[in-house]
Amino acid sequence: MQFDKVSMKDVAIRAGVSTATVSHVINNSCNVKDETKELVNKAIKELNYRVNPTARKLRNGQSKTIGFLVSNLSHYFYHEIGAAIEDVLFKKGYELFYINSQEDIDKEEKQLEICKLENLAGLIVIPVEEDWINLEPIVRNIPLVFIDRKPINIRRDSVLITNAVGSFNLTNELINRGAKKIAFISSKFDNTFKMRVDGYKDSLEQHNMLIDEELIIYGNTRPKVYSQLAADPEWAEILDYVINEKNVDCIISGNDLCAFGVIAYLKEHNFILQKDILFGTFDNAFWMKNFREEIIAVEQNTKALGEKAANLLLSRINGDTFVYSDYRIETKLVSIKQNKVQYLVD
Repeated sequence: MQFDKVSMKDVAIRAGVSTATVSHVINNSCNVKDETKELVNKAIKELNYRVNPTARKLRNGQSKTIGFLVSNLSHYFYHEIGAAIEDVLFKKGYELFYINSQEDIDKEEKQLEICKLENLAGLIVIPVEEDWINLEPIVRNIPLVFIDRKPINIRRDSVLITNAVGSFNLTNELINRGAKKIAFISSKFDNTFKMRVDGYKDSLEQHNMLIDEELIIYGNTRPKVYSQLAADPEWAEILDYVINEKNVDCIISGNDLCAFGVIAYLKEHNFILQKDILFGTFDNAFWMKNFREEIIAVEQNTKALGEKAANLLLSRINGDTFVYSDYRIETKLVSIKQNKVQYLVD
């Protein structure tokens, strides 16, 4: 039986039950005996039946649902971007469907396959895989915009921030405050990290400072919630190394997840930020305002990121013709201290 012709009725006939029972099993909308569930699920597997809830809502053959495939839905940063995307889409009659890949390449591919089956109007993706040569065929006919990260071997619009410039400005600020030996650490290695390292290196070169590759360190790629970060032994090992063995007087964090782990370590070891050790980070996170000590951060404009991505995707869906492009949203350097935020670089 061909996949695209398999219906709920076919499943019901194979399982020897009613179509209503099949619906109840799929939607978990009513108590069904375990034996019956087993029969229905076996029939679904044998027939390779796939539920297409979005297709049920289709009118005139066009979906009004946009998929937002996010690399780590536990992170507030992506929720802020999502809220900005939703604001734009809602006004145009679209709804946003959140999907989590959990920084897992295999899961990302499976989620993309599901998105293809769902016949979504379009996709906005924060990718995990850096090389999309094998993923491009899955999304070839789907309007798609990348945000925050840009993979290779696929031609699509991307909305990024000025990563290198932001890192350059942050490193400059710390050097101007007296930093002589700066470690750059981050939670994962990806293209975003590379661009931020480039800005860091450019600043060191401008100030005729030695670039020590051993001071550029990154952690594993698995996402963690904040409650897990403070006790993460990985950060303790990295910070013991850069502070006690490499004798750095300054640390730059590549993102706020890393920053949380760094600050937890420094607090535990009685370091005073900007006095005992200089510190700067990417992301002006909501929790940073709770500290008495100053935190210097690169602020990303999540609202602008989300709005730009949404408007680009709508243009693609509407058939507007223009060349695929990369769009950069400017960052701001800020000083955060006791609920006050001061902009440091125009």
